[in-house]
Amino acid sequence: MRQNVVFDVDGTICFDGRSIPTAITEALRDLRARHRPVFASARPIRDLLPVLPPEFHDETLIGGNGAFSRDRGTLRVLGIAHEDRLVLDGIIDRYGLKVLIDGDWDYCYTGDEAHRIFRQLDAGRLASNVPREQIAQYSKAVVFTTDPEVLRRLGETRLSLNVHPDEGIVDIAPSGITKHHALGGLGLADRGYIAFGNDANDERMLRHAKVSYRVGTHPALAFADHHLTPDTVHQAIRDLARPPGPGAERRVRGR
Repeated sequence: MRQNVVFDVDGTICFDGRSIPTAITEALRDLRARHRPVFASARPIRDLLPVLPPEFHDETLIGGNGAFSRDRGTLRVLGIAHEDRLVLDGIIDRYGLKVLIDGDWDYCYTGDEAHRIFRQLDAGRLASNVPREQIAQYSKAVVFTTDPEVLRRLGETRLSLNVHPDEGIVDIAPSGITKHHALGGLGLADRGYIAFGNDANDERMLRHAKVSYRVGTHPALAFADHHLTPDTVHQAIRDLARPPGPGAERRVRGR
């Protein structure tokens, strides 16, 4: 039976911020012969495409932690509501925050050029860096801060937040939007897909999967059915690509 297999990208199948290792690419190619891969990233689709090998560009893509989705060539963007944008702009201005704000395609970046995010930003040179006032609709945002007061103020908003203290950033998506929400919008019901992830922004996606795989050691994903290291990811994908043996379905249900 053909299944949907959903992959987070950075930290799950991409470990250098630029490309997917050859062993994982080959395993994904084998997987696609039997199942449907879906790629779900915190990156907007603009920044996801340069990471994926071209042969996977036409697969179903989710970006911006659910703010973007593209299926069968149709792009859908869920923007931050105008009233929420005004609140966010007020916090940015009050605390003088550095930001990355994505629109439907163009973006505004005022952060440090040495930050990992800048090195991954618009690698394909497909968009323009513009003042945030020129972005008609915010699709997602990143603020560069660990200030507890700012985190408290953001937590009082309706926005969806993913805090990454090790990177000194807060990922911000429209209210109620997550990768799991985007999967539902694409018709992938709970327990109707397999999922791989590595971070807190994958928690809901993995929790509602039929079978879940954690890559790395993030405690928010300790509940996952399978725990992988980066060098075992390709083998787990290859195992899914193989035809199931006798009793395989029974083993999955009995996990």
